Amino acid sequence: MRATQPLELDHQTFRDLQREYIFSSIARFCSLNSLNDGYYFEFGCHEARTMRLAWEHTGARFDWTYVGFDSFAGLPEISEIDRQPIWKQGGLATSETDFINITVGGGVPPERLRTVKGFYDQSLTAALAETFLPQKAAVIFIDCDLYRSTVPVLAFVRQFLRPGTIVIFDDWFCFYGDPERGERRAWGEFGQANPELRFTEFIHTNEAQAFIYLGDSWPAPAKGTKVADVAT
Repeated sequence: MRATQPLELDHQTFRDLQREYIFSSIARFCSLNSLNDGYYFEFGCHEARTMRLAWEHTGARFDWTYVGFDSFAGLPEISEIDRQPIWKQGGLATSETDFINITVGGGVPPERLRTVKGFYDQSLTAALAETFLPQKAAVIFIDCDLYRSTVPVLAFVRQFLRPGTIVIFDDWFCFYGDPERGERRAWGEFGQANPELRFTEFIHTNEAQAFIYLGDSWPAPAKGTKVADVAT
């Protein structure tokens, strides 16, 4: 009996295949549900890989504006809750100029691309939100790595949700998938702070997890109110 040879697939190729699956699934979902306008928000834009993938899969299908939010100076200081060997202050840095050049070179028209530079706890202001509103987001791709970075992102994007908005976390299974750390902790706290928001799980990979926003829950009827009164 002939021995079976192990399949050799380097980590980057495997990750690229997983991300192709993510963006193919996003494109299909948005087509089926007519999410034809709005924003593609991306938080964490190192090397413009996911922004280019987003454009390749969705650019010709939808009338979206593609927005990259990043410090463009690498990771911030790593706080104790986010410490692990792969992340260091200043790591994963791609300059704003390089990001724009790579993205536009990949086919994104400059008029459909926007960048927001700065660490999120400083850049994601109410004044900034006003420059985007009242348009909502079709997709929110969160590749923040850190808990401390994800918290202000979720607070900011709350106002851009509409039924069908996809929220996807690229680093969902960091820290062994521990829900008390990283993006998962920030998402849990966001849910506790906003219990009226309804989400359902969407696609996931070995690294990422996506959710679909369904809308706000109906307010609980006042005590003593009849169901017929609520319906009418």
